[in-house]
Amino acid sequence: MAQLKATYKEILAISLPLILGNLAWTSNGVFDTIFVGNLGKVELDAIGFASIFYSVLFMMGFSFTRGTQMLVARRMGELNKHEVGNIVDTTIVAMLSVALVFFLVLKNYTHEILGFMLTNEDIISKSEAFLSYRLWGLLPSFVSFVFIAFYSGIGRTPILAASVGVMTFFNIFLNYGLVYGKFGLPEIGIGGSGLATSISETLAVLVLFLGTFYKNRIHDFYLFRFKKFDISLMKQMTNIAVPLMAQSGVAVGSWLFFFARIETVLGKDSLAVSSIFRQLILFFTIPTWSLGSTANTLISNMVGQKDYSEVKMAVRKISFISLFFALLSCAVIFLFPKFCIGIFTSPQDAALIPLATSILPVIFVVFILMSFANILFNGVISLGNIYTALAIQVVVVIVYIAYFQFMFTLPFVSTFWIWTSEWVYWLINLVACLIFFKYKRLEVV
Repeated sequence: MAQLKATYKEILAISLPLILGNLAWTSNGVFDTIFVGNLGKVELDAIGFASIFYSVLFMMGFSFTRGTQMLVARRMGELNKHEVGNIVDTTIVAMLSVALVFFLVLKNYTHEILGFMLTNEDIISKSEAFLSYRLWGLLPSFVSFVFIAFYSGIGRTPILAASVGVMTFFNIFLNYGLVYGKFGLPEIGIGGSGLATSISETLAVLVLFLGTFYKNRIHDFYLFRFKKFDISLMKQMTNIAVPLMAQSGVAVGSWLFFFARIETVLGKDSLAVSSIFRQLILFFTIPTWSLGSTANTLISNMVGQKDYSEVKMAVRKISFISLFFALLSCAVIFLFPKFCIGIFTSPQDAALIPLATSILPVIFVVFILMSFANILFNGVISLGNIYTALAIQVVVVIVYIAYFQFMFTLPFVSTFWIWTSEWVYWLINLVACLIFFKYKRLEVV
């Protein structure tokens, strides 16, 4: 699998384990919401917002290792396996350093940051309780990003699904135990959910580490030698990673601002419904995000081979598969709306279900637009046009924020109309990427 081709078989061979692994990974947030949501509406609001806040740090770390994934894939395309280990080792050192900085910021300034964005003291307090335990998962999760980048880059993804399976099992077990005080464990409430996820992430990293030894990847790819910190490689990785981190920071940060505005303008009920929508989107668009990662691997590998002739075909094939999964997700939610929404609400908040159900069509359109836009956007990144991708993201976010800020001023504003902001976001992204691929001369990339 050193040099890859964009056949449907190869796309599925790489993407299906990623989809399974990401389903399990994202289910951490889903189960956090399920267990905590049964504590009450304030807890549901708090974990919804706190999860988005944490995901800003999470996505910035993950975005850094996307650059690692693309570099690994390019080296594989060039048949330069011996350089992979140095890339991975350098990334581990960088990620541990970044995670430590984020940990210290979160440890010391969580209350001040939350107070700047939220007005409801109960939500602030509960969010802080969750994050005080969740922050301990930063270091292991950032190390796991390096393993994900490595295995995705070499096109060997089944071990990722196995590690996340372990993480999911322990997250469910520990969430139930620590939130409600079961199995002889202390009852910590919303903080127990953060602790459960942090512990399960640590166990997942352990599985990846041991699996790397078992499969002899250490010898094959010269891993974990840490001979000398490679400054030139670090600069090259930073040139790739910083725009990717900025792009993700801008994207997730805009979503954080979006939810904060919902809480301050429309109130707690709208925030609770929006938190449910957020979980539905995160869960049901996992195939699209996984296929975006597959695009990173395949196209970067082709760049390493200097084979640009099949890039547009690869993007087209991956997009069709992404659309299939998007339509399947729409069908599942359409057929079982009360079940899909109900798992995120407590019995006392059952009144939210009809409200959320009535405006579900708004996210169906999001699924369809995202299925194409995300693959095309990852194609832009994989070709090395990282600053072009960042420029697209910045323009998209500016229009996105301007649109929902305008919508908040209208007298008829509602949760439905506010969520049409996501249509604007993904539509502009899609159009910009289509223009890029129409006029880009790939042979000179």
